Amino acid sequence: MKNKPVIGVASWRQTVEVWGSRMSIFQLDESYINRVRTAGGLPVLIPHLGPDEVRALVGRVDALILTGGDDVDPSSYGGFDEGVSIANDPVSDQHEIALVKAAVKRGIPVLGICRGAQIINIAYGGTLIQEVTEEGNASHPPRPKLLDDILGMRHPIRLDQGSKLADIFGTDDRIVNTTHHQAILDVADGFRAVAWAPDGTIEAIESADDKQILAVQWHPEKLPPPTDQELFDSLVESARSGQQSTAAWASSCNSSGTGSPSTVGCMSSSLNANNSGAVATQRP
Repeated sequence: MKNKPVIGVASWRQTVEVWGSRMSIFQLDESYINRVRTAGGLPVLIPHLGPDEVRALVGRVDALILTGGDDVDPSSYGGFDEGVSIANDPVSDQHEIALVKAAVKRGIPVLGICRGAQIINIAYGGTLIQEVTEEGNASHPPRPKLLDDILGMRHPIRLDQGSKLADIFGTDDRIVNTTHHQAILDVADGFRAVAWAPDGTIEAIESADDKQILAVQWHPEKLPPPTDQELFDSLVESARSGQQSTAAWASSCNSSGTGSPSTVGCMSSSLNANNSGAVATQRP
């Protein structure tokens, strides 16, 4: 069996009550795990880590998913708190910003989902709208009280025909769920908006150069499978291609013999390639 691409998946930090005591735990909706496994990837949950640990862990995965969750703290992008954000956690924000920057520097594929899309955007200087829901807005009406009712809401989106997102789906329109109440306002430098709701809300962004980073505002993992499985399939396939490129380079270097001129050339080429990738993907 070929090695499955290892997909790092950011987890949630929550405080729960267990047998009368409060406990801080890391957890994640199983839907993310199931989608990655269906795509042929090996999911690994990522807890909150220090900067050096983040870099070390990202060096061991083939792709990264930044998941949905609570609202981004306005202080994380220099915004004024309008008092509408829910369950902010600046520590979580900084951890996930560090994750995406480490992944971009390494040049591995990244998929952001809902909050994850917003984290990617603010990591590179973008901003957020703190409330998009309002009475009379068919795309983003006020959210119901119950989660099942929220997950049942739908609205159409329009995709940029020249985008990676449209290429993945093979269409320029889509019906998605309506779970969020915040959204991207100013798109970060190096990214471009590639999907919009009828009310003009940005529903997806992707990196403008290599298209290794894709972020969607909806929750594809919560749509009935196999709807939107293409997003996870594409991520895992990109991760697999990265594995093969690394393996081919390592094989050619190993076959040349330690210390030979060609081995030195391989080392130099690797450094140049990594530096080129870092420059290209750090532009966001």
